[in-house]
Amino acid sequence: MRQGPTSRADVLEKEYEAGTGLLIRGGIVLLVSLILVWILRLAALTQLAAFFGLTGVIGIVIMALGGRRMYAARSLPTVSVDCPYCGRPNQFLSEPTEDWTCENCSRPVYYENGVMAPVREVTCPSCRAEHKVSTKSATFTCDRCNRTLRLADPAEPAKIVADPSDLLRNYDVILTQAGRQPNDVAMALQTILVCNLKEARARMEQLPLTVMRNVPERKADAVRTRLRELGATAVIRPTEDEPVRPRRL
Repeated sequence: MRQGPTSRADVLEKEYEAGTGLLIRGGIVLLVSLILVWILRLAALTQLAAFFGLTGVIGIVIMALGGRRMYAARSLPTVSVDCPYCGRPNQFLSEPTEDWTCENCSRPVYYENGVMAPVREVTCPSCRAEHKVSTKSATFTCDRCNRTLRLADPAEPAKIVADPSDLLRNYDVILTQAGRQPNDVAMALQTILVCNLKEARARMEQLPLTVMRNVPERKADAVRTRLRELGATAVIRPTEDEPVRPRRL
């Protein structure tokens, strides 16, 4: 699996998950210690109460380490790079020299010899919508009419050929296996499905799960790639038209 540049969002997600785990574990140790100290003092077992008082301090230290880890992640120096398509900034730990996917528009940003590939203006021959397309792209999907178009000559944007088999076709993204990192996959689904983490984990118990429906191929492929990078198994399939139900008279 190809590894792209490390983004600030990836680091925050990883460190916050680890920091939250430390906070929970430390809180449990502290709570149990306080309960035992109270019980042992009632039983006049002073020495044991002092011992569990010490374990309570250890719980506080664990919680402090979790909070420090989360704070340190937010304080990391970053480099901001604007997406050449939507213009929104993406933050990385260092200047990227490899391909990455924009966190805002989900479009892949291509690099060549460590430098961002130039972007050219392309006009859809069907709806006349203008698009920004990387010079490394041989095809693109129109955002307005959803036609998949092929650049006959990437060096000449005027030469565009439409593929009739893909006209007006949308796709579904289907998660078939969660893989070895179900927690990471659940956190990704939390964003994709716009739900809380508990609901995302509940939906993962009923696989296969349609995580996106009736979206352009480019967006579907970006979501599939994101899930696969987390170790999950996901596929995209053409959206099937729902049967029209007859009206009741």
